[in-house]
Amino acid sequence: MTKAKFLDDSEIIQAWQAGDTDAFEILYQKYWRKLYSFARRTTPNAEDAQDLIQDVFAQLWMQKEQIDAGVFSESYLFAIVRNKLLDKIRKQYVREDYIQKILQSASESDFSTQQTILSNDLSNHLHQAVNVLPEKCKEVFQLSRFEQLTVDQIAQKLQLSPQTVKNQLSKALQVVRFHLREFATLGLFLLCNIF
Repeated sequence: MTKAKFLDDSEIIQAWQAGDTDAFEILYQKYWRKLYSFARRTTPNAEDAQDLIQDVFAQLWMQKEQIDAGVFSESYLFAIVRNKLLDKIRKQYVREDYIQKILQSASESDFSTQQTILSNDLSNHLHQAVNVLPEKCKEVFQLSRFEQLTVDQIAQKLQLSPQTVKNQLSKALQVVRFHLREFATLGLFLLCNIF
């Protein structure tokens, strides 16, 4: 179906619920930019806003049968985005509050114990992230970050071109950053000890 065949959102939802996946694409194209602009005003970076909007449409996709086509509207979508933004802000405040409490309540000796625990937790998550990498990517990352080898040294050791090593390392860093995004705040003061 083309966009011209739909007069309003309720028709789009009904068509989508009836199995027309093009209708979902029309819905996505119709609202993605508006929702992204709304989310971008309150999120620190573009990637966070994009992720949030993707979550909104993923939620819609998973709950398509529960959507009431007669009630569905632009404001319905904005309410979902607003709620996701509020959840994100709440989680951020809880995380920052937790870090503040750790820093305030810790004595010098106690702080080193807390730091060790947090560092170990972050290290475990880092190793889990590394373990999901493809084999060559994992090997390049480990040689670079754990054994401190340069790109040229890695290229020579693995018999790869330096550009291939750079590409593999870039891919690995993207995956690792994605997996460690929950530790972004904690990682600021611990990262230098691990990397």
